[in-house]
Amino acid sequence: MAVIAIPSILRDKLGDEGVEAFTEVIKEIDLEARKESITIVEERFERRLTEEIGKVRTELRNEIGKNRVEIEKIRVEVAASKADTLRWMFIFWIGQIGVLSGIIFAMLKLYFK
Repeated sequence: MAVIAIPSILRDKLGDEGVEAFTEVIKEIDLEARKESITIVEERFERRLTEEIGKVRTELRNEIGKNRVEIEKIRVEVAASKADTLRWMFIFWIGQIGVLSGIIFAMLKLYFK
């Protein structure tokens, strides 16, 4: 805390006890002013923080909305891809069944000859 220098004229008028009391009053006024300043700054900070958080939430909602559309497109593409893969799997399986049937038929033909 800063040292309060009381001018000699004031010191002569108030006396030593008056100067001490006056110094205490000034210190208490300073303390109260600091407390009020801190309270005002806290309120401003909270208000500003609330505003900024509101902006961030709005931006997040917008981004999430955009991403939902993109996610929906991706889901459609994945579904189409799964259907295409399933179709090719059936074609492959039918081909495999045909080849295995031919091999078994050829072996049976050779065996029963």
